[in-house]
Amino acid sequence: MARPIYTAAQVPYDATGLVADISTDRQSLLQQREELRVQLLQLNQQQQRLQYLQAENTRLRQLLNSKAQLPSQATIAEIIGVPPNPLRAAVILDKGSANAVVPGDAVVDEKGLFGQVVNVSQDTSWVVLITDRDHAIPARSNRTGARMIVGGTGAYDSLVLEDLPASTDLLEGDLIDTSGLGGRFPVGYPIGRVNAVESTQDSPYLQATLVPTAALLKVGHVLIITPPKIDAVPPTEAIEDES
Repeated sequence: MARPIYTAAQVPYDATGLVADISTDRQSLLQQREELRVQLLQLNQQQQRLQYLQAENTRLRQLLNSKAQLPSQATIAEIIGVPPNPLRAAVILDKGSANAVVPGDAVVDEKGLFGQVVNVSQDTSWVVLITDRDHAIPARSNRTGARMIVGGTGAYDSLVLEDLPASTDLLEGDLIDTSGLGGRFPVGYPIGRVNAVESTQDSPYLQATLVPTAALLKVGHVLIITPPKIDAVPPTEAIEDES
């Protein structure tokens, strides 16, 4: 007779234990879910990093291929900053005078002309982009050879052709590259493609804009082009008259 009474008395304790076990299991499941969520975030981050590294490797291979085709000395540099002046289109590179970089060196990426070195410290250099408002480039039409000047607009996606006579043969889609005149930039580097050409009877000049070929908003690596040194030409020796 005592056993049923004992069993009945034990039921509340068993139920309490069951509830405790359920609570423990729930906490364990919640903890496991949180751990899985963290692992998923880590895997996603690793996947994103892998995609970035793959893209960066592709860009570096393109740069190295460009470097192999350059007639001048080229130094691979990384963009490490942007000058604080919002009115200037410029970047800072991680190469400087210690790497033989000097003001005036051209900077290109795998698609075209990027800018020009204007200031150098031992370990860094300051590069004005081709779209800077105060920047101008001696250029030519790749199709016709017509000479022209490309100017910056201050916008990263736009260049203008300055004082171009209305009679100039220019079409949308024409590739404009460096002419080499003035010695500021090596000849033959793509600058941009014409995306708009307009002429009016009131102006003797064409209104034309370009889209830069270089990725001016990129973060990554570029090439600094050092022009080849020109050896001094020895003075011509006088030829004695043997007559």
